[in-house]
This record gives sequence, structure tokens and C-alpha cells, in this order.
Amino acid sequence: MKKFAAILLAVIALFALTACRAGDNIKVNFYAPYWNFWEYSADSSFSYTADEINEIDINWVGGEIEIVASKNAELSVTENSEELEDAAKMHYFIKDGKLTVHYCEAIYREEIDTEKKHLRIEVPEGIKIDIDSVNASIKVGEMALGEIKITNVSGNIELISIAASEIEIENVDGDIVAGEIVADEFSAESVSGTLAVRGISANEIGVTTVSGRTELGIKKRANAKISSVSGEISLVISENVGATVEYSTMSGNFISEKPHTTSKKTYIFGKGEAHIRVDSVSGSLKVS
Repeated sequence: MKKFAAILLAVIALFALTACRAGDNIKVNFYAPYWNFWEYSADSSFSYTADEINEIDINWVGGEIEIVASKNAELSVTENSEELEDAAKMHYFIKDGKLTVHYCEAIYREEIDTEKKHLRIEVPEGIKIDIDSVNASIKVGEMALGEIKITNVSGNIELISIAASEIEIENVDGDIVAGEIVADEFSAESVSGTLAVRGISANEIGVTTVSGRTELGIKKRANAKISSVSGEISLVISENVGATVEYSTMSGNFISEKPHTTSKKTYIFGKGEAHIRVDSVSGSLKVS
């Protein structure tokens, strides 16, 4: 919960800097300054050979962000901002193999229609991605990455199929939905949206929610810790993976028709290979 508090404080600070209005089309009245802004270039599209970039840092406000796998040896970036003045277009800077992208020019003081801020990046395999967004819809396609971290305030996050050493997702108000996840470490935090991962194969899993529903398909032996205040938690345990589930709650209920044995607050499915700890205040736990 300390980390959630830090996220919310960061949200307040970011809104103070950007002066955004909530709604269907966010308008930016003042974009925050960023370091060495005078070295950034402005454009609606650009590309580089894959071996020049190994890390991408995206700083965004509203609209859409789409990350897809590159079909060639290039990393390309485009946004539908041709009608905007240069100061309102994305700004980017490359140094030591790191590409940094900002929503617009530093200290920009005019309104920007988010309908013209749909960002699409085609990336090669193995790259590291860090996305910080205020109010954007984020979609990541099927690909293999080095690491990926997404921090979003409001908006849905969709991961189609991702393989990475580490995957870290934080979302305050919006759903986090994923298909197949393969990682050494997977962590996700959500305040009010649904968190749903159809199939997850990870050594370490950490999930924290406040009121949103959690749905996880456990496909591999793992150490998992799941906590929620009031959201319901649903676990689907693969037939090939047994699980030992420790469930601690104040008023939630445990529900399962899947064969298991019980010892106090511990429920054992199969040989109990995966170790899953679930802590909840009032949310129920369902295992199938």
C-alpha cells in the first residue's frame, strides 16, 4: 500500500504540472519541463536501425500508445500529428542506445487534441521499454522483450502475448488485460480496474489490487503473492500444475469445486507445486 500512496502522490504532482482536463479528449495546457529539452527533435515519424536502440522511455499524456513487433531490422515511431505545429508533436532524443520520447515540447502552453496523439512504435526483439502515461489507452502486441514497465493513471492496458525477463504494470483507473505472459518476474498493481491474465508462466508473481477483480491463469510452478482489499480473486490452476494456496481474509469466502485437501487456511491442489498466498479484506477467492 505504501507503493500505491507513492503512485497517487505522483499522479497529483503530474496533473499539477500538465494541467490536464479529464474527459473524452484530454487537453494539455502546460506540459512539464524535462532535462536537456533543447536537444530534442520534433516530428510525426522517424526510424533507426535496430542495433542503434536497446531501450525506449515513453512519456505520454493522452491518446493511444501501440507497441508492435518490427518485421524488419528497423525501429520506427509514428504518430498521427501531421496537422499539429512542431511544438505539439512528439519530441525525441537518443543517447547511448536509449530513445526517449515526450508527448510534446517542454513547457508547451497550448491545447492539444488527444485524437491527434496516437503513438505507434515498431520495435525489434529484446528491447527494454518503459512507459509513463497520464490518460492513454496502451496496447502491446505479440513479442519478446528484454523488460517492460508500464505506469498509467487512467486508461486500459492490453498485452496480447509477451515474453520478457521482467514485466511490471501499474494502473490506477483502468483495466489490465493480458493473453499469454512468460516472464521471470511479473508484477501488477491496480486500484479500481479489472486485472485479467489468461495464462501466466512466471517464476515470481506479485499482484496488488484495491477494489478491482483479479483473474489469473496459473500455468507454471511459481511463487505468487496476491493481495486485495475488496475485489474478487479468481485463479485457474492448470491441470499440469498443482498448487498450495494460503488464503487469509476477514470476511471473504473460499470457493472451489476442484479436488483439493484442506489444512486450516491452506488448500492443496494436486501435488501443490506452485505456492500461492492470497490476502484479502473482504474479497472472495475462487479456484478452478
